[in-house]
Amino acid sequence: METPTGDELVAALKQGDDRAWTTFYDSLAGEIRSYVVRIGAASADDVLGETMLQVVRDIGKFRGSAADLRPWTFRIARNRVIDAGRRRSRRPVETRLTSDADTETGDTDAAIDGDLPTILDHLTPDQRDAVWLRHVVGLSVDETARVMDKAPDAVAALCHRALRRLRAALGQPSNFSSRPSWKPSAVRCRGHG
Repeated sequence: METPTGDELVAALKQGDDRAWTTFYDSLAGEIRSYVVRIGAASADDVLGETMLQVVRDIGKFRGSAADLRPWTFRIARNRVIDAGRRRSRRPVETRLTSDADTETGDTDAAIDGDLPTILDHLTPDQRDAVWLRHVVGLSVDETARVMDKAPDAVAALCHRALRRLRAALGQPSNFSSRPSWKPSAVRCRGHG
């Protein structure tokens, strides 16, 4: 028997098909875990588990197509991180020191390859989310807008400002004037419109 894909996958998930749930989890878990680490989850595994549990609980209420399932799941993950942050702000702060051993053992919570996390620290939280979802996860502008609960034009503007800020932080000349000559609503980004 073939593993369902597309809208068949959504239908199979709603029917509780084990293979469909395995396929769904395997296709998104790594990306969601990386995303929640990047946006500040204290425990990425807990947030991933809470996200998947919420998807299982709410899949019957899901009314979108297969193309809507991925951004819907990222939106749930983002909300879980925000909720966890609110809970954490009401508790005493825990500090965890990292060591070189974290890198050697592959602990991605403690060490992420390359300088990307450090570079992204030059951005505002919304800019980081927009850049991560658009350019690392690969969501379209419209999908990113749904995840972030923002207008597509706002996401396009966040990405534009973020990339300009990153160029400046990396010491690369910006190819943009200080004031754009275009209006965001007139621009069509890849995956938008």
